[in-house]
Amino acid sequence: MKKLSLFMLVICCFSILAACSTDPVKKDLITYVNDGMLPLAQEEKTVTDKYTAATGNNYTDDVTLYNTLKDDIIPEYTKYVDKVEAVKTETPEVRAVHETYIKAVNTQKDALIMMLDALEKQDMGLVSEGNTKLTEGRKLLRDFNEQVNTLAKEHDVTLNKK
Repeated sequence: MKKLSLFMLVICCFSILAACSTDPVKKDLITYVNDGMLPLAQEEKTVTDKYTAATGNNYTDDVTLYNTLKDDIIPEYTKYVDKVEAVKTETPEVRAVHETYIKAVNTQKDALIMMLDALEKQDMGLVSEGNTKLTEGRKLLRDFNEQVNTLAKEHDVTLNKK
């Protein structure tokens, strides 16, 4: 009986230590990436591919770009932003990273709306402002990626790169 009690005490101590050694940020980051962001990745790629297909070397004319932005890209990107904003996190560290992403996608959305307005008004100044906003959004996305990588390193999370 004494050996059984000692054994149970040791098991309890290991259970407590195991519970203490869990890292809530690590768990939250893994859940955030796998369950929160990865399911949305294809939606984001689809919308950005449509934008790429209508701009730059693929640009045909203002009317086509305007209609593509108004009817397709902006509504889809707005739905995507809503889904991003709905992603839940458990820890302040992961929430801070997610807030950077939310700011990035909202900046991108604002830029798209600004480009639509610029096309409607034929205002090159607004086009320039829209391009500046797109650049700002891309910088925020780079910041987000850096923050995720830093948090992953700090909490011993291996991220699979595609």
